[in-house]
Amino acid sequence: MKFDNIIYIFSLILLICSAIIVVESVYYVEMTPYADDACTVEKGESGVGYAFVVGECFAVGSFTPIINNYFITLGGAGNNTATFHQYENSDSSCSQANPINDVTYQSGSCYNAPNYADNNMYPNIYNYVLVSITENPTSMPQYAYKFTQYSDSNCATNPQWYFFYTNGTVFHEGNNDFSKFYCDQGEPYELYCEGSSSNCTVTDLYRPCSRNAWAWKEHIYYLASC
Repeated sequence: MKFDNIIYIFSLILLICSAIIVVESVYYVEMTPYADDACTVEKGESGVGYAFVVGECFAVGSFTPIINNYFITLGGAGNNTATFHQYENSDSSCSQANPINDVTYQSGSCYNAPNYADNNMYPNIYNYVLVSITENPTSMPQYAYKFTQYSDSNCATNPQWYFFYTNGTVFHEGNNDFSKFYCDQGEPYELYCEGSSSNCTVTDLYRPCSRNAWAWKEHIYYLASC
């Protein structure tokens, strides 16, 4: 075999190996919910939690007038802080020179649960969240209810973000009305009781991958599941 052929084959092998090795990591800021202000793991998860993709512009909100767009960057020693840059509804690509608001979270710290979920309908959040930054998460756990947002129409790519309610999460509406969320045989349900536990209705909350028609500027899709 000629020397130049050996060099060609060797170079080709290196190129193939480089293509295999160079896989871009995906990072998420995860907010795991707990009932106490120390986020005591031993007491178990409770309440409303979140996960957000890093380095991608994404929309948060039910419909266009109240949608805000976010872009998350990592910083600090070992990328242990996450800054949420908030942009106006009109800026669906997060391209403005100056965000309208910045919030920074420290990995390993416990915070009051932020208000990113669909809180027009379920406004009362009293839990706390433990923030962590995860590289290439392998799976999403099952919860009582989970709303996951995607940028593709098949809901098959990495999710942009999701919020979830742990099993048994209860929202109180007024003096006596309340909603309770639970998962049964892989389906999410809401138990809504008006006035007392004897006047209740159950709603199946599952939704297949669907376009959010109320987001006029943003092409986003969502999946509602456990």
